[in-house]
Amino acid sequence: MSTAIKWKEKKWEKVNEHISRKVVKKNHIMMVMYRLDPHQIWPPEIHEAEQGGYIFQGKVELRLPRTRQKLLLESGDGYLIESNVPHSWKTLEEETILMDIFSPPREELLRNKYAPNAVE
Repeated sequence: MSTAIKWKEKKWEKVNEHISRKVVKKNHIMMVMYRLDPHQIWPPEIHEAEQGGYIFQGKVELRLPRTRQKLLLESGDGYLIESNVPHSWKTLEEETILMDIFSPPREELLRNKYAPNAVE
């Protein structure tokens, strides 16, 4: 069954004092819209789900330590991250709004709102 998503009507859920999100999911896909304050760091993590995304507003630095890449992504850019690839990112000088898309859905991200698969 198809479902329309009215993002403007969905309420922001507080993740922590600097990050909010809106979440929708079906059996095989999950979408998470994040609103992040400037200078936020998402710690390195790894997960089975493939991940894609789109930057609506602001800029992020996506870090891929296996290949030593640091990618600057800004409004209008997107990304694809394969399954089980370590990655992290940080926001820069302005508020950032981005969409993360996961397949399969990350149930652990629903239970533990912030970086449940962080690696040290």
